[in-house]
Amino acid sequence: MKPTSLRRPASSIFLLLHAISSQPSSPSILPLSSRRRRRRRRFSSTPNLNLDDPSEVLSHARKICRNGGVFSSVGDAQRCFGALMKTDPLPSPRDFSLLLGAVVRMKHYSTAIRLIEQLRSLGVEDNHIWLNISLNCFCRLQRVDLGLSILGRILKLGFPIDVGKTDQALRFLDDMGRNGPEPDETTYAIIAKGLCRVGNTRLAIELLRDWEERGCRLNSFAYGIIIDSLCKKGFITEALRLHGIMSKKGVEPDVVTYNSLIHSMCDVGQMEGALVLLKQMTSGGIQPSIFTYSSLVHCLCNRGQWKDAMVLLEKMMNAGIEPDVVTYTSVIQGVCNSGHLEEARRLLSRMVQSRVMPDVLTFGILVDAHCKEGLLVEAEAVVDQMIQLGKVPDIFIYSTLMNGYCLQNRMKDAMEVLNLMVERGCSPTVVTYNTLINGYCKAKRMDKSKMFFQEMLQRGLIPDVITYNTLVDGFCKVGNLEAAAELINEMHSRDLSPNHYTLGAFLNGLCKAQQIDKAMILLQKMEDSKIIPNIVTYSILINGMCNAGKLDDAIGLFDCLHARGLQPNVWTYSIVMRGLCKGGRTEEAYQLLKEMQGNGCLPDGVAYNTIIQGLLRDNENTRAAQLVGEMVERGFSADLATMELWVKFLLTNGAPSFLHCV
Repeated sequence: MKPTSLRRPASSIFLLLHAISSQPSSPSILPLSSRRRRRRRRFSSTPNLNLDDPSEVLSHARKICRNGGVFSSVGDAQRCFGALMKTDPLPSPRDFSLLLGAVVRMKHYSTAIRLIEQLRSLGVEDNHIWLNISLNCFCRLQRVDLGLSILGRILKLGFPIDVGKTDQALRFLDDMGRNGPEPDETTYAIIAKGLCRVGNTRLAIELLRDWEERGCRLNSFAYGIIIDSLCKKGFITEALRLHGIMSKKGVEPDVVTYNSLIHSMCDVGQMEGALVLLKQMTSGGIQPSIFTYSSLVHCLCNRGQWKDAMVLLEKMMNAGIEPDVVTYTSVIQGVCNSGHLEEARRLLSRMVQSRVMPDVLTFGILVDAHCKEGLLVEAEAVVDQMIQLGKVPDIFIYSTLMNGYCLQNRMKDAMEVLNLMVERGCSPTVVTYNTLINGYCKAKRMDKSKMFFQEMLQRGLIPDVITYNTLVDGFCKVGNLEAAAELINEMHSRDLSPNHYTLGAFLNGLCKAQQIDKAMILLQKMEDSKIIPNIVTYSILINGMCNAGKLDDAIGLFDCLHARGLQPNVWTYSIVMRGLCKGGRTEEAYQLLKEMQGNGCLPDGVAYNTIIQGLLRDNENTRAAQLVGEMVERGFSADLATMELWVKFLLTNGAPSFLHCV
């Protein structure tokens, strides 16, 4: 093991344990101290050193410190330090750290602490290195109380703590308190918090067991620290076990401990267990906090139990705890996800009336939900209310509203939103442009789509796979396969890999153009590129073959699916059945329907209508009538083509008993 370097101070926790145990002759400590006994090179301040020249002083100090040496006297160190503190601007924290390290090596711990205080008096902020040096010095001076306060500051500021090797730290724990002051529960809580913060919860638990064996009774705060750490790591079973142990020892969990457990159980969807803990909590006289209720409400909403969440919301308010924006937003999202948008709007009004100000996230959820349902008037009303309440829409809300307009082919309105967004200083993103490009592609306005693609590039935005997929699909649907191929080549030049959707769109374009040979070549290229074709890819190709009159080739490819590890879905079966019926092979289609059901793939309305039409055309009226009954029983209805053929059948044969259901 390498000796402890002065540029890497001893572990903060390590030093505290060392100081608390206070054992100068401990076998576990001697090897560490013996490794520090090497002689240091001493450097004296040269007589010619000009203390008024900062660069000369700094160069001299760096020479001493970087060679691992020390000053000839602490006075020399103080003079150099003082000279550097007068410079403007001050030297870097690293340079001061090197000087402080040299002072510590001279064992002038009190001087090092005073020098750090002088730096603070100049308004220099603490950093990780100086705090660890302070902790080191206080522990060397046996001022554990002050060392603990420094450790608390390190934790508060969120600086990392190097715990050191676990086995060595545990040896310190074994010796702790036997020859020195007995640690109390506050000492444990502070050290346990540091251990948990750096991810060493196991060592904190070992420490807990060790101190309890020595008769040190720990409080709920100390237990809560470890329980919270276990919960955050996902070790809920271990956290619950420790919760049970503390209860058996007569240590009552506080609201913070219960909140950690309830929140973690809600995160993994264990709502029943969380409610049991809530009952334990209230029966023990502990009042749930807003955090408790918010965790439970959020979990219920994620499970689709928004009505139960509303009941809990009422219970919360009856207990005198007013829901905050987080609680209300969770319920609103749950209600929106369940499709009850009118109820969500009522909840928003109630929220405002209760003087709880919705935030941008709350409004964004409502706008998104209404746009997805095509309720653009209501979505606009939500945005208007948002602005009236002084909230500024963000890029997500603008993009969501644009997408809603695009889905309804209201591209003029989408453009107005874009212009408004830019006027208000909100720069379009890749998502914004993808939304507009998609809207124009659906409207088959490929000129506009390409224009926004170029504008996107001019703004310095990098198109993503979604951008290219949208354009490739759009060009293929209008029959411009050449433009689609150019875009795929451009993807490669930008180090973007085409995926199943990209190549599926291009494959579909080739099939619609009845270029089946090229489609087969593309399929082979996909396999060569390690893009394994999925069932959607094969279904597109089978459909193309059927439409091109290559029915036998389509059936041959269909028969190979199982050998390729793929299971046909209802769409694949429907494609083949439609091809068979069009080819006058209705009996084969009917048998395929039965095979499909035997394989556990239930027919949908398209599959039923396809076979029924084929049977009626072939005058297989009895089987057609049976399938109509089966289709109606399963909740599907006849399409227009089936209805026309069915009416002809009825005029000839009369109505079966289930006609009123069709």
